[in-house]
Amino acid sequence: MDLVSILATVILITTIGTMIVGVGAYFAFKIRDKRRPSQRKSDQTLNDQGASEPVFLTRYVPEAAVRPADAAGPDATPGP
Repeated sequence: MDLVSILATVILITTIGTMIVGVGAYFAFKIRDKRRPSQRKSDQTLNDQGASEPVFLTRYVPEAAVRPADAAGPDATPGP
């Protein structure tokens, strides 16, 4: 066999292998999609009373907002 036929065989086998892996990945995706839990199942961490809030996180509330004059620094000249 010469070099061209060897390279053509390698490219053909690689292409066929890639297509087989792609078809396998598609079927694996479809199987995983069918096993996805439905929206009807209840979530044990869901707060049914009131607004939706994060269960395990605490909300950050800054103590005070910085005014633009305070953020400019001591060298800032006051406006008119």
